[in-house]
Amino acid sequence: MDVKIINPFLTASAYVFNSMFGITATPGTPYLMTKVTGGHSWEISGILGLTGEFDGIIALRLHKVLAKKMLDRSGIYFTDEQQREDLESGMIAEVANVISGNAVSAIRDYALDIAPPVVVYGKDHIISWPKNYPIIGIPYTTPAGPFEVDVCFREKSF
Repeated sequence: MDVKIINPFLTASAYVFNSMFGITATPGTPYLMTKVTGGHSWEISGILGLTGEFDGIIALRLHKVLAKKMLDRSGIYFTDEQQREDLESGMIAEVANVISGNAVSAIRDYALDIAPPVVVYGKDHIISWPKNYPIIGIPYTTPAGPFEVDVCFREKSF
């Protein structure tokens, strides 16, 4: 996968965590994911589709501890557990949307759009990645815990 596609996600992810939550996110080395079913420790995934000259999906994956810290730092208050869960889910969806929107806007060589995000919860949940598409994992560390942005798409053949 072209670095002109990956680098905007590296930059956008660190920027969004710092600007929205004041959390410094340090990227690790991107890697090609080979195991695409289960076997991971992520508890939450914000997932959205990518369309246009490329198609595929993008996933923001993190642990509940980091999601809680993000919600705490957002300044949004809640009155009960159900409201907290609803706000957390909406926040993860919005963060995935903002990261992807910023990255797609920075990729000027291609016409790309993103679909509305969905959020999936559960330890070892499974994402149905498109078959035969490369999946690039971009790990990050933060003082509040790790997260990962996974990009899985390829250029359409017209």
